[in-house]
Amino acid sequence: MLDANIRKILMQVRDEAADEGIQATLKLHHEKSHLMRIGNNSVSLNTSEDLMRLDMEVTEGRKQGSQTYLGAIKDADTIRGILNAAREKARMASPKTYDPIPDEVETTISEDSQFDLELADIDPSVKSGAYRDIIERLGGQYNFSGSWSSGLMEECLLTTANRNELYHIGTDQLFSVVLKHPQAKWELTDNQTGWRASDISIDKTINTLSKLIPIYEDNDGFKAEPGEYTVIFGASAVAEIIGMAVYTGLSGRSWEEKQSWTTKYSPGEMILGEEISIVDDPTNPETFMFGFDMSGRKRGIFPLVEDGELINFMYDSATAAKYGKNPTGHDIGSSSIVLDTGFGSVDPLEAVKDMGRVLYIPALHYMNIPNRSKGIFTGSSRFNAVLVENGEIISPIFSSRVTDSFQNVLGNVKVISSVSESVNGSNTYGRRNPVAMSVPSYIVSEGVKITDSADSF
Repeated sequence: MLDANIRKILMQVRDEAADEGIQATLKLHHEKSHLMRIGNNSVSLNTSEDLMRLDMEVTEGRKQGSQTYLGAIKDADTIRGILNAAREKARMASPKTYDPIPDEVETTISEDSQFDLELADIDPSVKSGAYRDIIERLGGQYNFSGSWSSGLMEECLLTTANRNELYHIGTDQLFSVVLKHPQAKWELTDNQTGWRASDISIDKTINTLSKLIPIYEDNDGFKAEPGEYTVIFGASAVAEIIGMAVYTGLSGRSWEEKQSWTTKYSPGEMILGEEISIVDDPTNPETFMFGFDMSGRKRGIFPLVEDGELINFMYDSATAAKYGKNPTGHDIGSSSIVLDTGFGSVDPLEAVKDMGRVLYIPALHYMNIPNRSKGIFTGSSRFNAVLVENGEIISPIFSSRVTDSFQNVLGNVKVISSVSESVNGSNTYGRRNPVAMSVPSYIVSEGVKITDSADSF
């Protein structure tokens, strides 16, 4: 938990700067993180860190300067030194071509609804014991790898515009395991997420993989020749597709710069199938809820696409200032994207029992976007993919590549699951900034283009 004295020091320097007429923003980020990696059936990495960062930004007219400090904060002089460095950078900076919108904390907010002390202080032996249990119960003849990231994150935001304060503390975790056959090379995986220690169930992982192992052990792989297929996309694949569609199509900056696949559209026009509704909803508990952005704006439910119709674009402060728009509360790396559920059966196999041959692709790997302006994405099936015929699993499928457009895949949706899942999209290589989406457990889309298939897994 953030020391009360640190917050007191931050407020003191903030008030001093305000009294001097300085326009400044103070962003304190504290994380306590632990990461364990598994490779070749044993622990390959077990590391922890406890880091404090302070980002200071000063605005002088059209000039801005920033300074980041990493380390312990013990006194006000430390903060004053960071402030002075940011002021000096602002003085030396080239002026922007627009007037920056001042950061201002709209109202005092303190959030802790997704904080779990047990997860924040989880012992590494719990993680290693869980992996050991998985390996022993599923069989040491397979090669197991995976990772388990967990920790707490605190954010404190102050500006010289007023005396309000924003504070957030939360915990998060992302668990994954990969089971690989040493000779056949097929791979199975399971991922779980949550903000409580109890959100991870090893029994669930074992049950999921136990059902898939005999399918892969007892059947040859199916090679999907290039063509169009009906595809069940699992929750992970849905999250990858929606996340990339939002990033490349619903960002105000991309739209203004004519780089997005929505460039030729305006709010009110149809861009996706009428079954598709997407919102940014920081009140959804399946996401990591963040009720404010880092410019001080309170975040609420923000519709992006409704029944296939384009509703809004997301504008950060800089983009809004440059193009004369209003900021939308998106100076943030932790959005809460939600794709609405539908009315499909809980069981995806039940949903496709009358559809003949169907490819079931739970996750997409190595996602990329070869043509951003046309919204064309590509990704490989790799994990857990199977061939389904009339609602029955027939065999695993060889690694198959989907290369298609967002508008085709999300414009030809046949079924959407009635239940949702949380899918973690956090980056474990930068500062801790947890991100999760809430998406249907599957969607069924027709006419999906498979452009390539390997001769093996």
